[in-house]
Amino acid sequence: MRAIGKRAARVVVLAGGMLAVAVTPAARAQAADDLYEVTVKMEMAGMPMSMPAMTQRSCVKKGGSDADSVPHQDNCKVNDAKRTGNKVTFTMVCSGRDAMTGNGELMYTGDGYSGTIRLKGKMEGQDMEMTQAISGRRVGACTAR
Repeated sequence: MRAIGKRAARVVVLAGGMLAVAVTPAARAQAADDLYEVTVKMEMAGMPMSMPAMTQRSCVKKGGSDADSVPHQDNCKVNDAKRTGNKVTFTMVCSGRDAMTGNGELMYTGDGYSGTIRLKGKMEGQDMEMTQAISGRRVGACTAR
């Protein structure tokens, strides 16, 4: 049970990192200096409990390429990002202690977006698979820093 607790804590940290940058793709498809509310719901095979959804607000400035806007942590590199209409697909490789590979897609609609990121790799030495359902919506204006 103790190993599961550590693993769950690492998952929360990982999800929090992804959430912090998850707003960027949709905001770049919208107007500059928009305030977005982003919710990430994570599911992980083998977890005895369901992880609660996490919601965060973020102010994002317009600009950048699709590859730059794919949500990822500092230890992850986006290898491919392609836009077709209102959909962006991407792959990524994360290095370091908890190395992972993943792919995902985001669909932009009106003042929001939704998407999925799927990751596979090792966490605390154990094989893991994680799916993050992401949704974001514009909730107002702001001044990006």
